Amino acid sequence: MLRSYQFKNKTKSVTRTIRIDEDIDFQLEKLAHEQRVSVNYFANQALRKFVEWDVFADRLGFVTLPSDIFEKLVGYTTDEQAKELGNWFGKNLAKDLIAFLFKRVDLETSVRALELLGPRYGKAFRFEYTNDGHLTTVILNHGFGRKASLFYSEAVKALLKDLVNTQVDIGLSEHQVFAQIVGPNEFRITMPAPVSPLATQR
Repeated sequence: MLRSYQFKNKTKSVTRTIRIDEDIDFQLEKLAHEQRVSVNYFANQALRKFVEWDVFADRLGFVTLPSDIFEKLVGYTTDEQAKELGNWFGKNLAKDLIAFLFKRVDLETSVRALELLGPRYGKAFRFEYTNDGHLTTVILNHGFGRKASLFYSEAVKALLKDLVNTQVDIGLSEHQVFAQIVGPNEFRITMPAPVSPLATQR
């Protein structure tokens, strides 16, 4: 069965005292109360996003785009234009992002980048993954229609096949892109045990 995953190992926590603005503290307390989690949980989430994504996205010129606008923009393209744009994204922008984040471009870092662009930070699509050591399966679910599937399929193909030089089989439907990477893989992703935010103390 395919499962969503996170590339995150358990890390030790440290105690650090910082000063924050009073209005931020008020909002953190309010959100923590509403969602029944600790303030420390929100602070860690925000800081992790900053160091793992915001710094690099800003340097590479990423912009926040509402999903409705993205869907309309892609909808105005022809099939060939959607494919061409996806191919360009996979070969250029995605490669730059991966090299910037991980200092190397290979199968492992490419799959890691898809997770960052998808459910963790970019929110461009939902992401599922499985790996049995010989066959890696990646599924992108997006909900933006057939032309978006053409865009994503060409982007994934360009990234995984052309850049990483890996055998990749691509399939697509109106709202989903399915990729299978054939061959032995040198990395394993361990599914972390779920940790309740309520266990984190402020």
